[in-house]
Amino acid sequence: MPGSLKICWCRFIKNTPTQKQVEFYAKRRDILNPGAYNKQSKKLLFTTFNCAKSQLIPLQVMQKMHNDDLIMALTGLAGGILNNGSTCGVVIGGAVSSAMIRDKELSGQWTLEDEIQLLDEIRADVSWFENRFNTSLCRERTELNYQRITVLGLLNPQKVKGCVARAGESMEYFVEKYDSAEKIKNELTEHEPNTKKETVKTAEHCAQKILRDIRQKTRVGNEELERISVALDGGTGLSGGGCGALSGALMSLGLKYALDPKNTEPEKLKNIYKAMDSEFFSMAKILVKNFIKEFEYFECSRITGKNFKDWDEFSEFRNNGSCDTLNNFLLKKTIEIINIKE
Repeated sequence: MPGSLKICWCRFIKNTPTQKQVEFYAKRRDILNPGAYNKQSKKLLFTTFNCAKSQLIPLQVMQKMHNDDLIMALTGLAGGILNNGSTCGVVIGGAVSSAMIRDKELSGQWTLEDEIQLLDEIRADVSWFENRFNTSLCRERTELNYQRITVLGLLNPQKVKGCVARAGESMEYFVEKYDSAEKIKNELTEHEPNTKKETVKTAEHCAQKILRDIRQKTRVGNEELERISVALDGGTGLSGGGCGALSGALMSLGLKYALDPKNTEPEKLKNIYKAMDSEFFSMAKILVKNFIKEFEYFECSRITGKNFKDWDEFSEFRNNGSCDTLNNFLLKKTIEIINIKE
C-alpha cells in the first residue's frame, strides 16, 4: 500500500463508541455542543463506514440511549440503500433517529396521530436537507461515484468531502432541533393543554409491515424496531425516496447477519477488509439484485408513480392493495435469505 495511504486500522476501530463511551458522553450531555457532535459524526464515517450510523450513534449519545439492534439494522441503508445511490444514508439515519427519540418520549405507546406528526416532521427534515445540499439522492452527487465506493475511496478526502460535510451539518441541524424542541415541549407542558385530534384514516406502514411479517415467520426482529421504522413510510417521511418496504427487509437482514461488535472477534473487527466484506453484504446483495430485476427502481415515487401530498393520499394508496405484490415479493425473498444458513 502506498505510504500516503498507510493507515493504522486499530486507531480507527478504537474510535467506534463502546457502551461505556456512550454512557460517559451521555453523562456529559449538558456540556457538549453541536460542534462536538459534528466532530463525532464525521469521525464515525471513517470508523463505521456508514453514513446512516454517523447520525444515529451521536443522537443516541445525545438522548442517553443505546440500541445495538437499531445500529445493526441500519448497516444496509448507507450509500443510498446498500451503496446504490438512492436516499442518502445521512437522511435515513436522521429520520430513524427522530423516530427512535419519539418512541422513547411516548414509551412505545403510539397513536396514529403521533405517527402522522412524525412523518410530517421527517418530511420537513428532508426538505431542509434538499434545500441545503440540492438533493437527497446519492446518485445525484457529482463528486462521488456511489457504485464504486471502496475502503480506499472513503479514505480519499477529495472523494468524501461531500459526505463529511453532509454528516457534520446534518448533525448540527439535529442537535439544534432537539435542543429547541425540548425547550418548546417544556413550555407547552406548563402552559398549554393537549389538543391533539385523532386522524380517522389508517393504513399499513411500509417497513413496519415487512419487519413484523418477517419477525412472525422467522423470529428475527423486535417490536421496538417496527415502531421506529414508521419513519421510512413513503420513501422516508412520505418524501418519495428509497422504498420503505425494501429498507425494512434490509433492516431484518441487518439484525440477522450484520457484524455485532459485542459478539464479533476483536481480530475480525481490526481487519477492516473482512469487516467490510461481511456476511451481511453478500446476503443483502442477493435481495437488492432480485428487487431491481423485479421492480427496476429503488425510489417509492418511481415504483408507485406517486408523489404523496400528505397522509390521506398515502393511506388511500396503501389501502387499495397497490403494494401487495412488492410486499409479498420482499417477504418471500427475505425469508429465503434468512433461512439459507438455518
